[in-house]
Amino acid sequence: MKKIIATVVLTAALLAGGGVAANADTPTAAAPAAVTPQGACPGGVVRYKASDSSKTFTQASGANSAVTGQGGVTLSISRSTTFTVSGTFTSTTGVTVSAGLAAIKEDIGVSVGVSHSGTSTSSGSWTVPSNWSYGRLEIGSLKHRGTVQKYIENTQCALNASGSAAIYNVPETGWTFVHVNAS
Repeated sequence: MKKIIATVVLTAALLAGGGVAANADTPTAAAPAAVTPQGACPGGVVRYKASDSSKTFTQASGANSAVTGQGGVTLSISRSTTFTVSGTFTSTTGVTVSAGLAAIKEDIGVSVGVSHSGTSTSSGSWTVPSNWSYGRLEIGSLKHRGTVQKYIENTQCALNASGSAAIYNVPETGWTFVHVNAS
């Protein structure tokens, strides 16, 4: 009888205080870890956000990065030639090059580098349409332009800009072929 009365009193006290009632005969789990209010953040968390403003094709430098021919002719760019597309990343005290390139990959969804150099794994072969006087086949990379800003998250989960944004104009780390009507 004393056990039942104690259980009822304990249950009533827990429920009145917003707790959860438990059977007195079952072992209780360890107390839950401290819970922070919804929306509260630890503060001081650094985040980087990339914003792409444009994307353009840039022809690779070096010999044989473009070939031209008349309509009906098949043009080809060799896989054994090394090509390069260079870019720029103007870092700031708040945004390093490595943090900026990682933010571009995460936010824009492409792998980029300050420079892209190497050989193509696929052959660039294309036949100029017969109704064109001349066509040109070019190898290069898509270049992204934009900014990366450093933010510090406060305890209310708001992002506050920190320092000035880094500016980038960097190539993707893959090759692209384009066909141009050179008539």
